[in-house]
Amino acid sequence: MARALRIEYAGACYHVINRGVERRRIFSEQRDFEKFLRLCYQLKSRYSVSVFAYCLMPNHYHLFIRTKDPNLRSFMQELNGRYSQYYNRRCRRVGPLFQGRYKGILVQAEEYGLKVAHYIHLNPLKANLSDRPEEYRWSSYRAYAGKDREWLVDTGYLFGFYRGTRKMKREALLRETLKWEGEEYDPDGRLKGGIIAGTAEFWEWLKRKAIPRRKKTGVAYWRQLQEPRRDIRESLMKRVSRLTDDGGLRRKLLAYALRHGTGMSLREIAKVVGARSVYAASKMVRRLEKAREKDGGLDRVMSRLDSHIRGGQ
Repeated sequence: MARALRIEYAGACYHVINRGVERRRIFSEQRDFEKFLRLCYQLKSRYSVSVFAYCLMPNHYHLFIRTKDPNLRSFMQELNGRYSQYYNRRCRRVGPLFQGRYKGILVQAEEYGLKVAHYIHLNPLKANLSDRPEEYRWSSYRAYAGKDREWLVDTGYLFGFYRGTRKMKREALLRETLKWEGEEYDPDGRLKGGIIAGTAEFWEWLKRKAIPRRKKTGVAYWRQLQEPRRDIRESLMKRVSRLTDDGGLRRKLLAYALRHGTGMSLREIAKVVGARSVYAASKMVRRLEKAREKDGGLDRVMSRLDSHIRGGQ
């Protein structure tokens, strides 16, 4: 069976779903849920992604996000890849963690945005994990209910569907969520093209503006969209040289910047930074990203570099 087409364009909204292989657990302990959310927080800034709603269940997760740039594939590849590495290492397991490619439903936000959020926030109740949505810890509903700090979720988007003070908007959203019965949106039901939640007019707009006419693989299409400026490599090298005087760290930062800021292959990056092999270059980047999670100073340095990478493209 052919895979569903990945449609990416600037400003697109998606309901992303991914499950554990054979529906097994992907979150076993509190630290697993926390790790996934921290990764979301780190990567949303790097890829200019807005998170409107989420729910992490024991064996699957839901995200409702908007991508400022056409980069859903890249964002999800890094999020799933880094979390899989963490979970396999912690649990001493090998092999795929997820059952396959994530399901990315393209959402016509003005028509289906609230419905998608309601569906996601009511998941714990459907699975009998909670009697009330605000009691389930690993859902963005708590941020909308004022129970958790809004550190990951961009609440302004959903509140924007309502009028009045912030308190009035909050009360209206929570009231509507509890009354919602799910008839207008079913991600497992019939969707246009199998991946689109939207009106007929939205579907026609997509066919004219967003769906490539020529047959291309997802990778080829993405590389075309992400073709870097000719001077991006030199720009990144200059920026890295200004961030630190430590030669070893500078080398690692350069590998990281070239990996995330250009279309260069690992083989090309290894040659530039003097790594002995493709594997050594890849390992250099992974170790730096892991060290970032524990070192606040390094995270600040890399955040400045991330900002330059986004601005450079």
